[in-house]
Amino acid sequence: MNITVIGESNIDIAVKPHGELNAKGCTPSSIAFHHGGVARNIAHNLCLLGHEVHLASVFGDDSLALSMMEECEQLGIDLSLSSQYADAKSPIFLSFNDEVGNMQSAVSDIALNGCLDLEWLRDRIDAINRSDMVMADTLLSMEALTFLIDHCLVPLYIDTVSPNRALLLTEAMKRSWKKSIYALKCNLAEAQSMTETINPEDAVKLLCAKGIEEVYLTMGEDGVCFGSKKGSRRFPAIEVKAVNVTGSGDAFFAGVIHAHAIGIKGVASVGYGLKAACHNAKSEAPVNPTLRLSVFDE
Repeated sequence: MNITVIGESNIDIAVKPHGELNAKGCTPSSIAFHHGGVARNIAHNLCLLGHEVHLASVFGDDSLALSMMEECEQLGIDLSLSSQYADAKSPIFLSFNDEVGNMQSAVSDIALNGCLDLEWLRDRIDAINRSDMVMADTLLSMEALTFLIDHCLVPLYIDTVSPNRALLLTEAMKRSWKKSIYALKCNLAEAQSMTETINPEDAVKLLCAKGIEEVYLTMGEDGVCFGSKKGSRRFPAIEVKAVNVTGSGDAFFAGVIHAHAIGIKGVASVGYGLKAACHNAKSEAPVNPTLRLSVFDE
C-alpha cells in the first residue's frame, strides 16, 4: 500500500542508570543514541513490512538530521513531502529509563516541530490524499491537526503520543466539522486525558462516541483494549523477554496499519499489532531492524 506518515522525526537519547541517580554527582549509565520520533518510527516499521512509505516531517540541517535523512533514503522511505530548515537543530528527546526501557522521566528540545503548522500541511494535502492510507502523530499544531481531520480523504490513523498532546487532539476534534477519525492508538494515560476515566472499556466507548471508528488502547503488560461501535474486547499481552520496550507502541500501531492494508481489520488486526510489538521488544533499538512479514506467522 501507499502510506503517508506525518509528524515528528527526532533523536532519541536513552539513559539507563546503573543504580540510583546521584543528584550531586555522576551516575554510571548506559547511554544510547537512536533515530526516533513516533511518526518516523512507524514509517520505518511500515517500510520494513514492504509498504511504499512517504514521510512528511521536518528536519534541521545539523549532522544528526543528515544521518536521519540518509537512513530514511537507504530504507526506501520517500522524503519528498518533508522539509529541511537552515540553521535549525534536530528535535532531541532525552529519557531516563529502567533496565528494559520503561521511561522514568524525560526532557525534550523540540522547537523545530513548531514548523508542523497549518501552512506547511496545507501545501501537502493534495499529495497526502493520493495515498491509500494516512497516519499522523499529534506533534502537528492544533490548526494543522484540525485541518487534516477535515480534509484527509482516505482512512486517517492517529497516534496520540502523550497525555498533553492527546488533549490537543480532543480540542482539534471539537473544532473539526468532520469529527471523524478512522483509527486511534493511545495508551491508558492518554485515553484518561481524553475521557477522564481510567477504565479501559469505558474509555474506548467514550472515544468511539467522539467519532473514532476503531480505538486501540495499549496497556503494556496488561495487553490491549480494542473498541469500536460494536463494543470492546481485551487482548492479553504476548509474553516476551524484553530487551527494550521503547518504540513497541509504535511497532504495535504499524502492525495494525499493516493488517488493515492487507484487508484484516477490527479485532483480527490486534494480533498483528501485538506480534509486531513483541518482536520490537527483543531489540535494543526503538525499531527492530529484523521486522519482516514472517513475524506474523510465528
